[in-house]
Amino acid sequence: MGALSNIDPTAVAVWASAVVLFALIAVLRAVFKLNFSLLTVLALGLGIALSLVFDGQVDSLNLLGNIYINLITALVAPLIFVSIISSITYVGSLKKLRSIGLRSVGWLLLTNLIAIVMTLGVAIPLHIGSGVKLVDDESTAGFLTSQTAPLDQVILNFFPKNIVGDLSGNRVVPIIITATVLAIAIVSVGRQKDVSVVKRFFEQTKGVIYKAVGYVVELTPYAVVVLGATSTAATTSKADALLALLSILVLGFVLNIIQAFVVNGLLLKFVAHVPPLTFFKAVLPAQATAFATQSSVATLPLSIRQLGTVGVGADVANFTTPIGTTIGMPGCAGVWPMLSAVFTINALGLGYSPVSYVALAVIGLLSSIGTAGVPGTAIVTATTVFTAVGLPVQLLVPLVPVSNIVGMPSTMANVSAAVTCAAIVSRQTGEFDEGVLDSARAGRHRHRAGVVVSPAGGAVAAPVVPVAAPLGAVGVAASVVPSPVAAGVGAAHKPVQPGFAVTPGLSLTLHQSMLRVQADDDADDAPVPVGACGISAHAATAKAA
Repeated sequence: MGALSNIDPTAVAVWASAVVLFALIAVLRAVFKLNFSLLTVLALGLGIALSLVFDGQVDSLNLLGNIYINLITALVAPLIFVSIISSITYVGSLKKLRSIGLRSVGWLLLTNLIAIVMTLGVAIPLHIGSGVKLVDDESTAGFLTSQTAPLDQVILNFFPKNIVGDLSGNRVVPIIITATVLAIAIVSVGRQKDVSVVKRFFEQTKGVIYKAVGYVVELTPYAVVVLGATSTAATTSKADALLALLSILVLGFVLNIIQAFVVNGLLLKFVAHVPPLTFFKAVLPAQATAFATQSSVATLPLSIRQLGTVGVGADVANFTTPIGTTIGMPGCAGVWPMLSAVFTINALGLGYSPVSYVALAVIGLLSSIGTAGVPGTAIVTATTVFTAVGLPVQLLVPLVPVSNIVGMPSTMANVSAAVTCAAIVSRQTGEFDEGVLDSARAGRHRHRAGVVVSPAGGAVAAPVVPVAAPLGAVGVAASVVPSPVAAGVGAAHKPVQPGFAVTPGLSLTLHQSMLRVQADDDADDAPVPVGACGISAHAATAKAA
């Protein structure tokens, strides 16, 4: 009995309940064909309910949550590295790369500027923080200050110094710079020598990594149950201490939700020309995972995968979305730092002029460059802003519990902005596939394994040759037009012979960012990770034949 006496009955009950919920999710997925997006959101609800039933005593589940986060995070660096190299070498255009890069940074910063202006516009008139007494904790403030870095160090950290160290540390910006420089070198050398072996190596490596990503992503609904439970437990345990700070807590949630859905929804509709409801339905698993994990980096593979289901090109998704984990970030680097600053200014009774608030906004925007997409980022960014404008950092200490809770919708807002910017850039650079978007709008996430497209729906301009498409988790044999003019064309066609006019039908496009396969109507409704993980592992290749 000695060994059995050390067993915590509550932990056993929690694990047993979690296993039952896992079985329920498996049944809903396999038997009832529940949509992947709805399944992920349902999993979040089940996790929250699990925490409430056991009164937050779900710490024993942290092991499962950490395993999932470690698995998905381990794939982030190689995913970014090989995806960028493969995309740039495939496109072979430095002009296009420059266009994608500048647009990506510009739109990411603009979304953060919108969040900053919106937050100041709401928080200042509400006089949030007035009459609140903040505790002056200098010892903890010293720790917060130590987490920040001077501007020159931030800029220096953008550039790689050890690619192995950058990959192991998931330092996104240095990885992107290294991959970009290497890809440009491959393209340049390729103008004089045959580098097909190198290109093929990265293309095939990408296929392997995407396959691995697909395996881990399939675990998302189960992981969200655990992460939702543990996040809720951490939140409820701090509830009593947060009553005095309820105003900033509620406002933080409201502003982040507005930023995530209303602001991005308007950008999608009027700039990207994508139906917001269709788009948000597609990226809902990424948003739910971001809410539960509070990590944009951990959510990255899922974000890239889901973008493919609405037609965003792989080269854009694999470039813009990773940048969005370290630049922009309107939730953690926009809403929360500005909200904390206004709250503290009013609590101290400081007289801030309009010019001072403009300076605060500019500093907030600059501090969003190089922000790390990991839990706890919001309070570190707020510390940077406070230090820059001369506000006492020690007054941030009482806001740390609030920051931890608001970090959930903040991370969701960050991920929402990154995928929205990817959609905008994809549209503006001609990398958006209308055919995939139309299928998503109609509630279908796959296309029948068919074949080729021709430019603008006309006759096929080049010979049709059978090839194997090594672009995804499962290679699907198809006939494609070996011509770059077919890239980016969303029109769909039936298999044809060279020179024949075709009519709209079903297709598999040539461009790696536009690969899509139609499954039968009764197929599993799991999203096809187009442009990220290729064809879903659930795609029945027998049916495709």
